[in-house]
Amino acid sequence: MPTSAYNPQVETGIRPFDLSRDLGPVAELIAVSFARELNGRGAVALREMRAMSHFGGLLGVLNRSTGEFNDFLSGFVWVDRGAVVGNVTVQRADKYATRWQIANVAVAPAYRGRGISRQLVEKALEHATQAGGQWAVLQVYAGNTVARHLYQSLGFEDVGGIAEVRAARVPSIEKPSETKALKTFVAADWTALYELASHQMGPLAQWWRGIQLGDFQMTFEGRLAEWFWNVAGRNVVYRRAVQNSSRFEAALLLTARYWRGEHTLQLWARPEQYGLYDLQLLDWALWQLQEFPRWPVCISVSIEQQSLLDHLAQVGFVVQRTLMTMRCRLAEASGSELA
Repeated sequence: MPTSAYNPQVETGIRPFDLSRDLGPVAELIAVSFARELNGRGAVALREMRAMSHFGGLLGVLNRSTGEFNDFLSGFVWVDRGAVVGNVTVQRADKYATRWQIANVAVAPAYRGRGISRQLVEKALEHATQAGGQWAVLQVYAGNTVARHLYQSLGFEDVGGIAEVRAARVPSIEKPSETKALKTFVAADWTALYELASHQMGPLAQWWRGIQLGDFQMTFEGRLAEWFWNVAGRNVVYRRAVQNSSRFEAALLLTARYWRGEHTLQLWARPEQYGLYDLQLLDWALWQLQEFPRWPVCISVSIEQQSLLDHLAQVGFVVQRTLMTMRCRLAEASGSELA
């Protein structure tokens, strides 16, 4: 097993990430390591990293004088005779530096199985602890059993997970019987939707990454684009909710497309009512899609919504992958566990 001691003469082992020279090699390492896992957002981030690597020298100078990039480009690399063969990113996850995020744990294929990933993650945990961190958080796909076992052995525990579910084509279903009147709402009703989503997520999940107002409050440009594409005949956006008094009990956002692409569903429900209104809204959405081209249908679902996942499976949806969130206590918290 390689030694973790860094020898500047032969440059082998662990050393801090150097923005001026490591950005390009790390981008290529991530591309190789996560080729099958990168979603659209990840692919965009990778392209940006590759573009920034051309200015690595300048960025390195700026960072040494201002520390501007420490929060999202800090970490450690494993080098072998000068070549970057392993990486881990460690960055603050809140402004108080009590929570730290670990990401981009990657090792070149030829160097796997030597304990490099473990030593990189241990170094990241050590760094976060020395900086006063109390918790470390990371995300990993449930199917990556090797990585999950590594993180569990280091003290990480599951916090929650999101399953990406897809049907290859719009399922054929019978018209559902309505048991609760559905309310049509508009983008301006975002506060009720925001409250519902916050309630569904719960304090533990929000402890890691809270709901953002901007995810629900549409800009004028966003509303204009939605109207334009509706008039142009590319897609139609449906908003429906089950409402009691002034609050939403469950809500649905369906983007149905006439042009080639994927129909997308977003569905929120109060945990105490899982298996009730969320199933009704799903059936309503699938019935609406009977009038559209039979493109694929996608939805992301919390793993806690087992009744919804079962219902989706019954009508032909398949879980593509599940992204798990895990956390590890670094030190005894002085206040509340969810502070």
